[in-house]
Amino acid sequence: MEIPDREALGMASHFEAARGAYVIRPFKKGEAPMGTVFVQGTSTTANLLKILPDLDKKGLNVKVVAAISPQLLALQDEAYRESVAGEADRWDSMAISNRSLRVTRDWVAHPVAAEYSLTSDQDDRWRTGGSVDEVIEEAGLDPASILKGIERFVRDRDKRLGALRKAVEAAQRHDS
Repeated sequence: MEIPDREALGMASHFEAARGAYVIRPFKKGEAPMGTVFVQGTSTTANLLKILPDLDKKGLNVKVVAAISPQLLALQDEAYRESVAGEADRWDSMAISNRSLRVTRDWVAHPVAAEYSLTSDQDDRWRTGGSVDEVIEEAGLDPASILKGIERFVRDRDKRLGALRKAVEAAQRHDS
């Protein structure tokens, strides 16, 4: 596994993992934000780092957050929690994890975000086996699949946010 050049990528120190979460890639200033991507796991994080230049080339202005431990993040002050993984981030998000979708629930706030998440069990199948790279590719967690998933997530942003608005409006009708 290749160790990323954090300084060249503008990433925080790996020591930030002790805080439970940290920003790998912030939103680009002056550009419209397109959602937050929470990433967990060594292989998935390494594969996402490989496509960071592609995100810029394609104009995909997503914030990328290393999602380590919701329990450790909860111990941080409110300003840090909000800057890294605030409520808006969690509602306008997807997760990428080599773990199960269930494990990402601490990071993604609702089923719409889960629909766009890429996890080892996203197709409800056991992996057939092979090398790490073969298993990652079969699970759809290789760099090309991750890029495709983020593109879909960004492309469907209006649709995703519309579904959230519809849910809030339905809840408000219950108040009447």
